[in-house]
Amino acid sequence: MDGSFTKLGTILVILAGVWITEGSKILAIFPYQGQSHNMMFEPIVIGLARAGHSVDVVSHFPPKEPVEGLNHISLKGTLHFYVDNVTASFASTMIGVKAIDHMSYQEPNDLCNLMRLPQLQNVIETDKKYDLMLTEVFGTNCYLAVAHKLKLPVVGVVTSVMFPWAYDPFFESTHPSFIPCQLTTFANNMRFMERVENLITTLYLKFLFYYYEKTVSEPIARKYINDFPSLADIYYNISLVLVNSHWSIHGARPTNPAIVEVAGLHIDETQVLTEELEVFLNSAKDGVVYFSTGTMLKSDSFSKEKILAIYNSFAELSNYKVLWKGNMDNMPEGLPTNVKMVPWVPQFAVLRHPKVKAFVTHGGLMGTLEAIHAGVPMVGIPFFGDQMLNVGGYAYRGFAVYLNYETLNKESFSEALNEVLTNPKYQSNIARVSRLFKDRPLSPLKKAIFWIEYVIRNGGETLKSSGRHLYWFQYYLIDVGLFLLTITMLVFVVLFTVSRKLTGFIWETQNRNVSVKQKTF
Repeated sequence: MDGSFTKLGTILVILAGVWITEGSKILAIFPYQGQSHNMMFEPIVIGLARAGHSVDVVSHFPPKEPVEGLNHISLKGTLHFYVDNVTASFASTMIGVKAIDHMSYQEPNDLCNLMRLPQLQNVIETDKKYDLMLTEVFGTNCYLAVAHKLKLPVVGVVTSVMFPWAYDPFFESTHPSFIPCQLTTFANNMRFMERVENLITTLYLKFLFYYYEKTVSEPIARKYINDFPSLADIYYNISLVLVNSHWSIHGARPTNPAIVEVAGLHIDETQVLTEELEVFLNSAKDGVVYFSTGTMLKSDSFSKEKILAIYNSFAELSNYKVLWKGNMDNMPEGLPTNVKMVPWVPQFAVLRHPKVKAFVTHGGLMGTLEAIHAGVPMVGIPFFGDQMLNVGGYAYRGFAVYLNYETLNKESFSEALNEVLTNPKYQSNIARVSRLFKDRPLSPLKKAIFWIEYVIRNGGETLKSSGRHLYWFQYYLIDVGLFLLTITMLVFVVLFTVSRKLTGFIWETQNRNVSVKQKTF
C-alpha cells in the first residue's frame, strides 16, 4: 500500500514538473524605436524565455544571439532609429509639453501605423493562444487593442519613473504635493509655487495624453482592428505595471501591489572590459572620468565652443585619464592627450572599475542607474525628457552636480568636475545610496518575472485598489468633507441663531426690569 502511494506521488511530481517547465505563451509588443527603452525590454523577454516560457517579441531590436524559447518578429528598418543620431539642439526642445506632444501626438502616427505591416497583421489575426501580453506604457496605448482582440491580460512596462497617467489603471494618486511630475525639474522637497506648478503640469499632461489617445491613437487603431471599446477602458483594465524606479533614489511613494519597482533589471553584471580598455583604465594615476551621452544623443553635436571648453577642462586633469564615448570623426581638433575617445564601451564594466571616480552624463536613467549600482558620483548635463528630473533628484540627494547645457563653459565644467572629484561627500552619499539600491530580497529581474508569472497564474484583479469603484470626489473624500463642512456650518448657524435670540431675550428682560424700577421710583 505504501509502495503504491509512493509511486503515485512520484507520478504526480513528474506531471507537475512537466506542467511547470512547459511554461506559458507570452506576446510582447514594443513598437518604440529607441534603443535605451529596449535595454529594459530585452532582459525581461530573455529572462522569461530562460524561465521556460515561449515568448514572441515584436520590436526593432533583434537579440544579438538566438535564445531558446524566444521568437523575434522584427520591425527593424521600418522606422527611423533613435540610436546615436539625436542632436543637442533638437534634444533641448523635448521638454515639458513639447515632450508629450512628441510622445502622444507625433509618435503614434508612426508607431500605431506599424499595424499595417504583414508581421503585425499576422499577430493581430493569429489563432495562437497566448496567456499574457507585455507592452510599454509610454505615449500611446494603441496596441492595447491587440490585447483586447486576443483576450489577453496585460502587463505594462514603464522605462522611467511613473508618468502621471501610468497610475490611473490602479486608481492611485500622483500625489503632486511631494512627487514631482516626470517632465519637471523638481525634487521631492518642493516649495509652494513649485507645488502649484507641479500640480498644473501633472493635470495638463494627463489631459493631453488622454486627448491625444482619443483623437490620434484610437482612430489609427480602429483602421486595423474592429470592435474594441475605447483605449482608455482597455487601459484601465491592465493587470500590473513594471516601473524603472526605486525608493532609494526616487523617494518612497504610496503605491499598491500592481505597481512593481524593478529599477536596474537591465544591469548586466557579467560584462567584462576589453584588454585595451583594461590597460587604459589601470594606467590612470589618480583615477578615470567617464563621459557618455547615452545611446541616442550625439556628444559631437555639442557646439564647438562647448566641446573646446570640455577639452580644456579635461586637459587640466593631468593626473586623471578620461574615457569618452563618442565619434572622433566629427570632433574638432585638439583632443587632450589624457582623453581616449571610443564609439562604444561595455558601460557597466567601465563604471564598476575601481579607477573610475566620476561619470559625466546626460542624465539618462539607464546609465545613471548603472552608476548608482557601481557607486560612481556624477556630473549631469540633462537635455530632454526625464533627464532634468533624474539629475535634479541626484543633486538633491548629494551624489551629483547639475549643469545647464546652455550656460556650460570651461569654468562651470571644471568647477563641477573638481567638486565631484575632491569633495568626499559625493563619494560618501553615492556609496550609501548604492548600498540601499542593491539591498533587496530578489534581483529586479527575478522580481519582474515573478510578478508576470503571478498575473498568468492568478490574474491581476486582486492587485487593484479596493477604492477603484469610487468616483474621484469620493476617493479624495470631498463629499465627506463637504458634508462635515455643511454640518459644521449648520451647527454654527444654529448656535449663532440661538445665542442671538438668547442675547436679545436677556437684553429685552434687562431693559424691562430697568423700566419697572424707574416707574417705581
